Amino acid sequence: MKLKKKKNECRRDIKKYSFPNRSIEIWSNLDETVVQARNIHDFKAKLDDCRYGDRTAQA
Repeated sequence: MKLKKKKNECRRDIKKYSFPNRSIEIWSNLDETVVQARNIHDFKAKLDDCRYGDRTAQA
């Protein structure tokens, strides 16, 4: 199940620079596992793992 969005054409800047319109591209670039998280806790954990990976080697 894909939960991807498409950007609509905007005639006015107020809609072009609104939060929902700006976040569509970011949302669409997320991994499928992050998008399909079952709850907010899992979403945050998967998003952090996708963004930062395994940081145990930095210590």
